[in-house]
This record gives sequence, structure tokens and C-alpha cells, in this order.
Amino acid sequence: MQSSLTQRQVLDIVSAIGYRILRFGGEANRAEDTVTRIGRAYGMNEVHVFAIATSLLITVEKDGESMTQTRRISRVSTDLDKLDKINSLSRKICSAETDFDTIMYHIREIDKGPQYSPLLGIFAYALVGGSFSVFFGGGLYEFIVGFFVGALIRFVKKGAEFLQSPPFVTNAAGAAATVSLIKICTFFFPSLNISATTIGVLMILVPGVLLTNCIRDFVATDYTAGTAKIMETLLVAVAIALGVGVSVFWR
Repeated sequence: MQSSLTQRQVLDIVSAIGYRILRFGGEANRAEDTVTRIGRAYGMNEVHVFAIATSLLITVEKDGESMTQTRRISRVSTDLDKLDKINSLSRKICSAETDFDTIMYHIREIDKGPQYSPLLGIFAYALVGGSFSVFFGGGLYEFIVGFFVGALIRFVKKGAEFLQSPPFVTNAAGAAATVSLIKICTFFFPSLNISATTIGVLMILVPGVLLTNCIRDFVATDYTAGTAKIMETLLVAVAIALGVGVSVFWR
């Protein structure tokens, strides 16, 4: 299409959308493909994108003039609802030219969109902890303890994030708190299946979306992004193991 947008405006749009795809938990290949499609739809001769979990580099070229913009993704907060809305917006602006102000307005509206309430977040953590405790061989007592400890882990993680702790420390603290709290609960439930309950609650800390995106990046032959994510996944595993180990030795 013959675009009325300037090269700078196109770069700002693709940068904002690509950044949010990564920020909301999308895979690098999706960000690169979306940015490339939008750039070409708005008349750019060349669009070069390099995306990994922590960085986004975009260069657009038109009539021999190149412009580049870099975005740093410091912390990913998975929000599949906002990711879906960003994808829908991307398809819309690729199919029909939309002016710059309207696109940026929609992006801001997505950013301001509703989030899950703190109470619902606590309930989700509790339900996951209790359900996985039963899944791994527990019964009623394991569900009750997993439900209670899972809810408390939500507070531990939020507290670590409030203190701006690195993800490694946050996951280690969550794992250590899990083992310690379950040990305390054995005073009230002497016959508690500690292994099933511990593994069930620790599933809250397992980075399922990150691991899935890692595999998808490898399948899409985006080995750089896939390697970065698999290293992050391994660090989370090490953090969980360290937290469990520290709490066990303390016990």
C-alpha cells in the first residue's frame, strides 16, 4: 500500500508492537514476523528485525534511507489477553491503512486494559498448588496444604518483585518458602505426603510459557532466541533446586 505515514512513524509503530509482543510473553519469531509484515504493509522497502527475550532491534529502509530503533525488554509479564489484542491490532493495520494517532491510541488502550485482581491471582496460585498436589499422588490433606501454601507463595513472589529482586532470587525464595511452609504444616498433618505436596506447589514456579516459547523458537529455526530462553529456563530450574536445597539443609 502507498502509506501516508513517515518512515519514523512506521518505525515507532513496529517498535511499540514488537516490544509488547515480547513483553506480554510472545515468542521472538512472532515478534519478528509481525514487525516485518507491518513494515512492508506500510511501504518500507526493507525491514530487518532481531528479537531475543531481552532485546528488540529493528531497522526499516525506504528509498535508500535507513532508520534503526532498539528496545530493551527488562522484565516479561505474561498476559495472553493483551498479547491476543496486540495480534488482532497487527492484523487490522496490515489489512487496512490506519493513521498513526489511531494506532498509538489503540496500543495505549491495550496497555491500560483490565488486569486480574490480586484476590483472583492468590486464588489461582492456591488452586494450582492444591490441584498439582493431588495430581502427584496426594489426597485431601495434600490438597488443603497445597492450596494454603500456594496462596502464600503468591505473597512471597510479589514481595520479591516489589523489592525488585532478580528472577533468580525470586524463584529461589519461592522454592525455599515452599519447603519451609510445608514442613511447618506437618505439625498439623503428621501423615502428610510431603513429596507430593512439595512437587505440586513447586509447579507454580515452573516457567511453562517460557519453555513452550523456547521450543517454538527452535522449531522456527530461531536458534539465538531459543538458546537464550533455554538458558533462562535452566537458571529457573537451578534457582528452584537451590531454594529447595537451602531449606532442606536449614531443616
